[in-house]
Amino acid sequence: MARIINNPLGELSGKAGSVVFKKTKYGNYVSSLPNVTKKPSVLQQRQQSKMKMVMHFLTPLRWILKNTYFPLQQNSPSFNHIKSYYLRHALTPSGEGFQLVYSRCLMSYGDLRMPEQVVFQREGMYEVLLTWEPQQEQAMAQPDDQLFVVVYQPDLHQFCFVEQVAERQAGQATFELPEVWDAAAQFYIWVGYYRPEEQQASLSVYLGSL
Repeated sequence: MARIINNPLGELSGKAGSVVFKKTKYGNYVSSLPNVTKKPSVLQQRQQSKMKMVMHFLTPLRWILKNTYFPLQQNSPSFNHIKSYYLRHALTPSGEGFQLVYSRCLMSYGDLRMPEQVVFQREGMYEVLLTWEPQQEQAMAQPDDQLFVVVYQPDLHQFCFVEQVAERQAGQATFELPEVWDAAAQFYIWVGYYRPEEQQASLSVYLGSL
């Protein structure tokens, strides 16, 4: 609150915009209106809950998705496309909030032919064997498309990006989980093809939990 001294406009009282003029026996004063915060509506609370969940999941993925997510229409930043997709398709109601549906989560996007008939199995504590049908003679597939793997460890909320595991034509390959992770923990795995130099990728495929 401020006091007005020798005001050339004379006596002031009442509200003007975001300030209030008050006349007291001690003089004239000006103060700002109280900041009234409206409680968000139920719909706003739901949207805030969804955005919080999506951003929590996507934030550590930003660097990976920068290398694997190439929307066909580049009229806005790629990360905006990713957020929009997750908000619309990757969440399901759970109690009073939401949870992610891993099978709907994308780790890559583009027009390359996606991996098909992928099978995985544990070969040891940290080694995983992948086999797949190359389909290299089909449309939008090239023999030297690079296969990548994304592994998520939910207890630590950490992702592992295994780059260029093998070429499409190989049909099988192995990769290793990070040894700093507990081998007995649960992991979630996605695979996809990409050509990083050409900024091309396929839709990723969710393989399930390991």
